Amino acid sequence: MRYRYLLFIAFLLPAFVFRDYTPDNELRYISIIEEALRNNTWFTFFNHGEIYADKPPLYFWLLMFVRMVFGSCPLWAAGLFSLLPAVGILAVMDRWMRSEGRGHNPLVSETMLMSTGMFLGSALVLRMDMLMAFFIVLSLYTFFRMYRGTGRPSDRWLFPVWIFLAVFTKGPMGFLIPLVSVTVFLLFQKKIRTFGRYLGWKQWAILLGLCAAWFLLIYLEGGKEYLNNILFKQTVGRGINSFHHKEPFWYYLQHLPLTFAPWSLLYVAVLGIAAWKRRFTSETERFFLTVIVANFVLLSFISSKLDIYLLPVYPFVAYLTSMQLDRQGATLVSKICVAAPAAVFFLLFPAFFCFRSMIPFPYENLSMVYVGLAVLSVGGVTALVYLWKNNLNGAITVASLGLLSMVFIASFAIPQFNREIGFRAMAEEGRRIADDTGADSYAFYKFRNAADMDIYLRAPLTEVSSVARLDSLAGGNAATVLFIRNREVRREPELETWLGKRKALETVGDYRIYLIGGGF
Repeated sequence: MRYRYLLFIAFLLPAFVFRDYTPDNELRYISIIEEALRNNTWFTFFNHGEIYADKPPLYFWLLMFVRMVFGSCPLWAAGLFSLLPAVGILAVMDRWMRSEGRGHNPLVSETMLMSTGMFLGSALVLRMDMLMAFFIVLSLYTFFRMYRGTGRPSDRWLFPVWIFLAVFTKGPMGFLIPLVSVTVFLLFQKKIRTFGRYLGWKQWAILLGLCAAWFLLIYLEGGKEYLNNILFKQTVGRGINSFHHKEPFWYYLQHLPLTFAPWSLLYVAVLGIAAWKRRFTSETERFFLTVIVANFVLLSFISSKLDIYLLPVYPFVAYLTSMQLDRQGATLVSKICVAAPAAVFFLLFPAFFCFRSMIPFPYENLSMVYVGLAVLSVGGVTALVYLWKNNLNGAITVASLGLLSMVFIASFAIPQFNREIGFRAMAEEGRRIADDTGADSYAFYKFRNAADMDIYLRAPLTEVSSVARLDSLAGGNAATVLFIRNREVRREPELETWLGKRKALETVGDYRIYLIGGGF
């Protein structure tokens, strides 16, 4: 089984090896940890001098560790802190199933979960959500062992520690998801009076003590303002009336078909039939169902919403479905639900060729993309053959492995897309221009996260937010390398007029690089 975990890492690691940092979160995180290391701050974080209390420190510490070991922060090394927690979740869930003696096919459960859209996507980006999900799964597994009387004496102390580590990774959800899961489950089992066995005063003392120590260190390092920001703005503010990612109650319901793809129909059909026929008979199944439903409702009520916030629920959906598949067998409904994505996989390769002329790819070498799609197509048609032979588990496994194989193979085509993915190529061109011309400063016009290019340029960037400010820079004695996004040029006629006959020295993806001021 351990070989399968290594295989999953091998499938996905190349996507980190060949890819540039994305600007939205990844590049920002690297800029933040670089600033923290320069300032020698470990509990308070800043992004270009502004408070960044959005996230607790554990994940940043791991990135800082990578930075100190390698002297930089290579994406493949940082990416291990997404891949390893994903594989860790598989290991915990597999062990959970073995200890409970539950009927399920571990290969089906693992491949189905790893190929589920949002879970797969979360394993392929630098975010702390997968690490938090790992600690949440570990905490719920620890609780259930205590509940069933199969745990070790240390579990009563580890339970609050896992919850704290989940909080220390991402924030309040690391506490609320285990708490809601345990409370609702005990209520439905009519055992709420036993709550103190799992979270008694000793466990609360550990949890609150660790949090108090963390908050004290924040106060000592960052003061009252930072502490207030992380305790109130980032918790109460986001939960009740979010200033960020505010969405309506039904947000997750709308997004389920895409985020749970390609197995959305299968999950809904199998679990829906099981609920209708009341087939959640074991305590394990009822606990998994409680985790899914209770936290879906909880996250729907919270004001701030992103698809990735639902990530801790995904393992329970996949493994509960696998248990029900073992019980229900290859029904007509389940075969149709697997045949649909398998047929799509099969058709993607010929469809890509048929509509190739309609897709504006400015890239010459797409051979690895073709090979990846061909492998996915083979996986799809093989899954259809398995279904024809009434082998549902085989169909799910081969279709999932086909998708993961496609990700592995297509990863080798990523370098030619990096000019559109990240800022590295643009920054390198800007730095070359500065070296050739003697320009001593960098600026950008409005677009988000451009300031985080400082990790490539090794120099700060100035944000320019108006054409008047551009005039000021252009009339100055110092030469400035200016980065402008084409979108701003299209949106602002005044900017387009100002650029006039100025010629961009370089065009990188959707961005232009100009040299202004200093006689240029």
